[in-house]
Amino acid sequence: MDILDWGSPEVIAFFVFMAGSLTYGYWAAKKQELLDEKRQASWANMAGPLGLTYERGGTLSGELEGLPVRIFREKGERMGGRKENEHVYVGRVEVPGKLPRHFVAAPRKWTALFEGVGTPNVFKAGEPVLDKAHIFQCASVEAGQKLLQDPDVQQALHELVNPESVSFVQGNHVGLAYETAAFVEDAGKVRRNLELLVRAAHAFAKARERLLLAA
Repeated sequence: MDILDWGSPEVIAFFVFMAGSLTYGYWAAKKQELLDEKRQASWANMAGPLGLTYERGGTLSGELEGLPVRIFREKGERMGGRKENEHVYVGRVEVPGKLPRHFVAAPRKWTALFEGVGTPNVFKAGEPVLDKAHIFQCASVEAGQKLLQDPDVQQALHELVNPESVSFVQGNHVGLAYETAAFVEDAGKVRRNLELLVRAAHAFAKARERLLLAA
């Protein structure tokens, strides 16, 4: 049975490698911890100017113009397969009333959803800007298409399309998602984005109500 030679170059190299790996891991974790603390402090400072409540861990929540609002960090896999190993930063507003069942406007830029075999109930809005930005899906394609034909809904969705973020509609919410937390470092910018989301939420609700009354 061979006796381990603790002084051999191979053994020394192994322990040097392990020590380096542990040191790197420690400082990487420390750096991430400091970044998280900085982010949380920034978000906490945003709460007052926005009229929202800060929750420990990095979430802002409350109401704007009577609608529930939430700003948070989320694992990218929930926004689509292309972001699965990263985090995204999300501002979201609840739509008053109910959208058609399973109505989704997925961000085409990030989503793993595709228009093809095995993806049911996918349709187009018939409007180039919106179809370039989103992949639409709904349990009732007809109901989804009628909703997107509403001029106010189209205008509201147009206002959400910008190169800095992706817009989405999911789970009876409209939202904007960013790859970095920079958008929450400017209270004025955050408020403008939330106001756009509120406008979109109201547009969806009013369009849905008109369609239900006309049915």
